[in-house]
Amino acid sequence: MTLSINNSLHTDLEKIGRYRIDGIIGSGAMGVVYEGFDTQIHRRVAVKILHHHLRMGELGAELEQRFMQEACAAARCLHSNIVTIFDFGTDKGTPYIVMEYVDGIELKAYLQSNTVIPVQFATAICLQVLEALNQAHRHGVVHRDIKPANIIILANGAVKVSDFGVARLDTSDLTTTGCIVGTPNYMSPEGLLGQTVDARSDLYSVGVVYYELLTRRRPQRELSLEDNLRHLDDSTHLSDQNVRSIKPILHRALQINPPARFQSASEFIAKLNSLDDMDLTEATIVFPSPRIHHNNSAAPVCNVDTSDIHASQWKNDLLDPLERSLAKYIGPVAKLLVRRQSLSGVSREELVAKLASHIPKESERGLFVKEVARTEIVSSDLNAVLATQATSTETPNRMASQTLSNTSWEKLTQLLAYHIGPMAGHIIKKTMKTSLEPNEFIIQIASHIPVQKERQEFIDQALQLFQAR
Repeated sequence: MTLSINNSLHTDLEKIGRYRIDGIIGSGAMGVVYEGFDTQIHRRVAVKILHHHLRMGELGAELEQRFMQEACAAARCLHSNIVTIFDFGTDKGTPYIVMEYVDGIELKAYLQSNTVIPVQFATAICLQVLEALNQAHRHGVVHRDIKPANIIILANGAVKVSDFGVARLDTSDLTTTGCIVGTPNYMSPEGLLGQTVDARSDLYSVGVVYYELLTRRRPQRELSLEDNLRHLDDSTHLSDQNVRSIKPILHRALQINPPARFQSASEFIAKLNSLDDMDLTEATIVFPSPRIHHNNSAAPVCNVDTSDIHASQWKNDLLDPLERSLAKYIGPVAKLLVRRQSLSGVSREELVAKLASHIPKESERGLFVKEVARTEIVSSDLNAVLATQATSTETPNRMASQTLSNTSWEKLTQLLAYHIGPMAGHIIKKTMKTSLEPNEFIIQIASHIPVQKERQEFIDQALQLFQAR
C-alpha cells in the first residue's frame, strides 16, 4: 500500500534545493507534496511546497511564516507516530519542507470505502494518534487539525500523524483569538468560535475521529451529546459490552467545555488502555485494506494506489482453507491475518508457520498444522520449520511470568516497542496469560515483528534478558 504519484497533476519542477523532484503525490489547500530524492544521502523523501498563488496573495507573508512553522512544530516532536521532518529551507524564494516518505493509506480512504473497521483497530488507531499528540503537547505544540486525512495507516497497522501546517507553538502568536484555523468537521467548539485553543482541543478532535470510526458518521452539532452517542447502539459490529465501555470514554472526550474533557493525552490513553472487552493485540497483526467504491457516486480516494492491495502469490483455493482452519482457533481475525501474511512473498511452509505462531496454545498449533497437512496445502517440511523456531529459543522449563524482574519486563517491552510501536505492552500482557515456557513466550511475541532479521535480533536480545535473570 503506497501513497502513489498522481499523474493527473503535472509539474515542471525538476529540483528544489538538493532534492530531485520525481512527481506529485498530492495537492491540498496549502500546498503541493512531491515525491523527491535526496541526491546527497540517496533516499526517497516527500517535499512539500506552499502554493505559489498563496505566497503572492495578500496574506502571503503570514502564510509563509505559518508554512515554516509547520516544519518547526513537527521537528520538535520526534516520535514513531509522527511524520519526521528531515529538512526545510527556501530555494529561489520558494519555501519547502522535506519529510520522510511514508508508505501508507490515509485513514480518510478507509472511511470513504465500504471497509468495516473492527473496534480493536479503531481503538488502536486512536491510541497511536494520542501517543503522537502526547509527544507534541509535551513540547508545547498543539496540532489543531487532527482529522482522517492527516492520519496515515501503514501496512503493519502503525499510524503516522502528518500536517502540522496549522499547529500552534507555545512561542508563536501567528494564530490568535478570532482566527479560525483547522477543519470544521473535526474542530473543537472553542476552535470553531475562534477562541484560543490548547491541547484539549486536539483531544476533542480525536474523540470525533474515534466516534466516526465506530459509527461511520460524525457527531451532529445540532444534537445533544447523549443523542449522538445513541448511534453507537446501532453499530452492528460492536457488542453490548463494547458500547457500555466505550460510551463513557466518548462522553468525556466530546464535552463542549474543555475542563470537562480529558485534560491530557496520557489520561485519554489510560482510559482506552483500560478497555478489557477487546483484544488490541489483534490490531498489530494486520490492518484491513479498504474496499474502495468504484461507482461514480463514491467520493474520491485521496490519490491512493489500490491496484495491488489484494495482490498475493497465492490463489483463493489455497487461502480459503487456511482461513477456515485458522478461524477455529483465533476467530474472525483469521481472514485478515491470512490475507496480510500472504502478501509477504514467503514459501508455503513459512506462511503456515507464521499463521500457526498466532495460535496461543501449543496443542492447538499442532492440530492446525496437522489439519493443513491433511489438505496437502504444504509439504512435510513445515514441522521442521516450526521445530527450528522452537529450538532456536530453547530456555529452561519455567513459567515466563516467573523468570523476570519488573525492571526486566520493562526492558522487554521497550525492546518490542522499538520494532512494533506502542502496542508492545498489550502483546506482552496478553501473551503472559497464555505462554508457559520462556521459549514459547519469546516466539509468540516475536511473531508480531514483520521483518525476519529484526525478529531474530529481538529473539537474541530477549534471550539475554531471560538468561541474565
